[in-house]
Amino acid sequence: MATNRAGRIVPFLQQKGNKQMTTIARKVMWIGRATVFTVGLAVTLALMLGVATTALAAVPGDPFKLGRSNSVDKITTLVGNVNKAMLKIDNNSTGDSATALNLQVKPGQAPMKVDSGTKVASLNSDELDGRSASEIGVNGLEQVTSSSDSNSNSSKTATAVCPDGKVVVGTGYSIPGGKSGISPNLETDVVIDQLLPSDSFVTTVAFEEEPTSANWAVVARAICATAP
Repeated sequence: MATNRAGRIVPFLQQKGNKQMTTIARKVMWIGRATVFTVGLAVTLALMLGVATTALAAVPGDPFKLGRSNSVDKITTLVGNVNKAMLKIDNNSTGDSATALNLQVKPGQAPMKVDSGTKVASLNSDELDGRSASEIGVNGLEQVTSSSDSNSNSSKTATAVCPDGKVVVGTGYSIPGGKSGISPNLETDVVIDQLLPSDSFVTTVAFEEEPTSANWAVVARAICATAP
């Protein structure tokens, strides 16, 4: 009886053990699948977040995003062959701060480079080399004259003075009267002795080379312009 019982008990234990092993194996496989799913989900989320993060930052090759800041560290080049403008920016706003283009650089850096010396129509510049348009070239050109008394006294002096803020850029003189004869054979007994320009005035001195009773005067002319 013992042997028979033992014979029956052993297969029973084996069968019991097989069921337990199968249950354990199934649990291990479920845990494995869950782990794989979790890892896969993590990888998927990482990829999705990575793509999303990349999409938020402009990188070379990305399309230009309107209405957003596009930050890249590579030059963007527009090349074509058309018989008109390559790029047009049209701002229809009437606001006080409305503009079509805003170029910003660090202090001391040029905001723009060009490779043509051709004049651009309707392009107005407030400053050039740190000076306003009124301070560049000959601006505010003005002629100032001053005359001596007209009589037969000799010699005579006249001084023409430029207005404040302007300097002498040219000189001239004239001698009204003191002439005799008919053109083209006019003669005069009065000559210019000195024409003395300075930064802000011109002085002219004349005298009679031959005594004359004619009334004459000397006129000094100063050509003035805005001081640079």
